Amino acid sequence: MEKERNIINETTTTISNSKTMEYNNISKSINEQIVADNNNNTNLDREAFLLTKKADNKLNPGCCFDTLFTSKKKRLEDGCRLYKNAGDKYKECKQWRKAAQCYENCSKIKILLKENPIKFYEETFFCYSKSNSINNAQKVFEKMNNYLVREGDYFQAGKNNENLAIKNENNDNYNQAIIYYSQAAKYYEVDGKHEALKNQMQIKIGELMLVNNHPEAPSKVPSIMEYIANNYLKSPITKYSAKEFFGKAILSSIYYNDDTSVGFTYINKYKSIDKTFEDSSIYTLCCDVDKSVKNNDINSLKNGIYKYKEICEVDEFLNNIFNKLEEKIKKVSKSGENEIKDFSIDEEEDFK
Repeated sequence: MEKERNIINETTTTISNSKTMEYNNISKSINEQIVADNNNNTNLDREAFLLTKKADNKLNPGCCFDTLFTSKKKRLEDGCRLYKNAGDKYKECKQWRKAAQCYENCSKIKILLKENPIKFYEETFFCYSKSNSINNAQKVFEKMNNYLVREGDYFQAGKNNENLAIKNENNDNYNQAIIYYSQAAKYYEVDGKHEALKNQMQIKIGELMLVNNHPEAPSKVPSIMEYIANNYLKSPITKYSAKEFFGKAILSSIYYNDDTSVGFTYINKYKSIDKTFEDSSIYTLCCDVDKSVKNNDINSLKNGIYKYKEICEVDEFLNNIFNKLEEKIKKVSKSGENEIKDFSIDEEEDFK
């Protein structure tokens, strides 16, 4: 029995020692990798620094003998190449601000050479953004758009703003996203060849304003939805979708207005614009919602929404407006109950 116990203890000790050695080897390997990465980053930083100095010398013809007899164009081209290589190395070792400065120098050189600087503007913007240099990133973004406008490339200017809007939306910076979507819509409009893209930007603006309770939402959301609907009516391809946006215009108007006649007014307005609107499911929904809100009848509202959802797909905009309309009725109903309670108290006091 004692012998068996000794064997078990020896086996346990061996396993424990083996695990300890394995852990130590892993830790050693990780530490060695960290040291190697740090050394590599230091080397990259040093190489990038030397490249920037060479680039500086290329642009200063009086500082080195070999630049005295070199043409200005050649010096600019060599300087751009050196700054670009330095920026790549700084980028690799995550020295974002230094990388941005190198790429920004490249964009300036490209302007002097009367060549396209957009690639370097984009790299500069990316690196300044990574370094959290928001002001510098914004300045570079404006320079890039100004260059595109001067060149007449409104489409690319619009696309740049759209991409930045998407990035801000994904990061929950909704107000900033609205600003960039608005700018993108303006560029697409000036371009004149991308009406569909302009419409998409307007739709995004309306959706974000509604969902995030933007201060300008009451005035802008219904008008944006009406604008899209009227645009969609112009094309046989999008004509059917116009009904949906007329419906969204009506529902948002009902939500944002305390005047109970607004829904009826807009329903009749859009019936006269689109003769087929009255035959659509969303027309029926709008009539049900208008009646429910006038009567402060939340059960009727829910029933109308339920019937619509049974036959139609509902997007984020509609889901949000449905929830907001329910909240509106609840708020009005609660306010009415309080008035009744107050009245009852007064009555009781008068009776006494």
